[in-house]
Amino acid sequence: MLPKVKNLKSLGSPPEIEDPKLRKSPSPLTGANSLGAIKLTLNDDWADKGKRPRCKYSPVSVDKNQGEHATQSMKNVLKKRVDKCEELAKTGESSNQVRWFSFIGRDKFSERKLRSENVPAIVISGGSAEKIARDLEQNRSNLAWHPRNMQNRRPINKDGHLINMLNDPVYLLVHQKDFKSYRSALGTALAQYENLHLIGWSGGNMTGFGTARAAALALADTLPYRPEKIMMIDQDVALTEATRHTSLEVQRELKMNFETSGKEIAAYGVGYPTRGTPPNHFGLRTFDEAAEAEKPSETDFNSPAQQFVAIKAPFRQNGKDGKDGIYEPYMVGGGEDMLMGIRLGLIKEGKNISLLDRKIVKKALEGPADQPNSYWNEMHRATLEELFKAEKDTLVEFDGEKMSLEDLILKFEDRDLIERRPSMESYNTAACIIERIILRYHKDNKEKGLPFDEHNTIFNTHHKMGE
Repeated sequence: MLPKVKNLKSLGSPPEIEDPKLRKSPSPLTGANSLGAIKLTLNDDWADKGKRPRCKYSPVSVDKNQGEHATQSMKNVLKKRVDKCEELAKTGESSNQVRWFSFIGRDKFSERKLRSENVPAIVISGGSAEKIARDLEQNRSNLAWHPRNMQNRRPINKDGHLINMLNDPVYLLVHQKDFKSYRSALGTALAQYENLHLIGWSGGNMTGFGTARAAALALADTLPYRPEKIMMIDQDVALTEATRHTSLEVQRELKMNFETSGKEIAAYGVGYPTRGTPPNHFGLRTFDEAAEAEKPSETDFNSPAQQFVAIKAPFRQNGKDGKDGIYEPYMVGGGEDMLMGIRLGLIKEGKNISLLDRKIVKKALEGPADQPNSYWNEMHRATLEELFKAEKDTLVEFDGEKMSLEDLILKFEDRDLIERRPSMESYNTAACIIERIILRYHKDNKEKGLPFDEHNTIFNTHHKMGE
């Protein structure tokens, strides 16, 4: 049974659309009211809608060398975001509320055949059931995580002895609001591929990118065969010879990266925000030729580990002071990969040490978008709207004027940079601005040698498993 989401209607119902002619222009703040304003600068590439897809999570940059009052404001911004997310994550009756992830759809019988050497792929998806079903039905799908592409042989002892493995499992992870539509669309594929599993997650009224990644790690933490590592793959990552995870060459390079970096994450290459056409070179090139053809430029390595990564156990820190894992659930609008990199110290001398030396390719999934896409259009919108209500009074300085976040959003609307409220775009832009501030706060602390400001306990470490 799918858990109930409380007050969804009240959270997600948009207010009446106000007449733009009656809206007040932002008024500058002065005097004592302006203390602690956080200096922001418009990202010109984001302002250019033709270039925006390359930087869609970065509407502004947050200036370095903020003053003492602004630095304290940035810390307060983080605390307010965490407090609100903890409130949204609560489930249960008011007298006994908890914060945890719940999952439905597990096939525990098939998992009995698996063991710790298996490397499951967890694929986070949403609103794309029809597109994925269409791709999986193709005779030659080039999705990196297609169930047919998970047959693996790997060295498992000191002598490098190869053992034939069962197909590694694929967990297609969707929000429970999308679970029924995905199960309906993917019925044929789920019956055809024994190693394909559809899982629904829920975290109260919390949604978003960081929350979904934290849910993926919570799922990994519950797997009974205790895998030594997992892959986390975006739904549109394409299979290429240079990043093929079943390749022994790729496995050796990944193992070497883990050993030399000492980190718990390694990426199969450099990720890019735009989609492209996967190279058609299987059987036509050696691995070395393919890897050389897909080398990123040196400037691309100042990039987060994203899109196609391997993560080593333990996936969460359980116990009394349990943690949500390496991803911060409160980064709901994007940027969770960047914050993870700051937290783990992945950037050394301007280069991310967790990236393999090749390109990750994302492809366009063909087909109609899911309707009504309740998770994204209702629940995620509700999360963003609630965050905006909590954060709209944040003091910022923009274009030499001091104003609230709400006034800054109004300024963006007046410049036709975003759709007017109430709109998903306006609320998402506000959330992304707050997350740029959070990233700057953590990065400045890192550069000052201060410990990471830990707030990684949005969800408890208890797991309520659905039927």
